[in-house]
Amino acid sequence: MEPIAYGALALKPWEFGRLTPGEFRQLIEGYLWRMEQRQTAAARLVAPIINTCASHELKRPVTVDMLMGVDSNKKKQGENNSKAELAKLVAEVG
Repeated sequence: MEPIAYGALALKPWEFGRLTPGEFRQLIEGYLWRMEQRQTAAARLVAPIINTCASHELKRPVTVDMLMGVDSNKKKQGENNSKAELAKLVAEVG
């Protein structure tokens, strides 16, 4: 837990010590949400560039979902994957 607290979340030792497990989990969820938002913003910037600057014809235009690795038919399942990733992250850290 400490590598995430001190690294990704940039908490100070006294801040980390005062958190309840629930609060720490909420901080991790917020961090993952922010990272996903940054990736989505980057994909929204890159998709039109790829579509207009491709040197060859694409079979299908590149979409944000394609760049994010989300199947448009299984978008709901992708939301469950982020929670699974969070559980995996918490399990790895301890």
